[in-house]
Amino acid sequence: LLPDAERRSRRERKGLSQEPLAVIVSAKLDLPWDIGMFTEGGRVLIVTSADGDPPETPVSVRVDRHHGGVDLAAAMRALRSERGVRLLVSEGGPRLHGALHAAGLVDELFVTIAPKLGGGDGPRMLEGSLPGPVSLKLLGLLEAEGELFARYRVES
Repeated sequence: LLPDAERRSRRERKGLSQEPLAVIVSAKLDLPWDIGMFTEGGRVLIVTSADGDPPETPVSVRVDRHHGGVDLAAAMRALRSERGVRLLVSEGGPRLHGALHAAGLVDELFVTIAPKLGGGDGPRMLEGSLPGPVSLKLLGLLEAEGELFARYRVES
């Protein structure tokens, strides 16, 4: 996850593990086990409701199993209290993103706007229903090579 030696040393000087903890939420454990996250080092925690175990990997993979479906709020509490996680960046798809918003677990939102158009009935940013519109406050906007990178705070 962090191949750069200086970044690893900087984390260690701050009293952190050299490698950040990668957390994966997976309903089926149907993951690409041949990617670097599972083959080249690091620490991985998989939060799942699936039966069975992941295959053996060269990387330390732990499983936090939830029966009857992943309880995202409980998973977040455990990450903070048991593992000391203070910041979590989610790069999930629309279903996970919608579930995190519905559970009130999102503080900030990063949105990248690329200079491309597509049509049809493609996926949305959020799947599922929310109790109402989510208000966002713009915290920053950057541009690089025609792409816009927006950072928003979720307003309560």
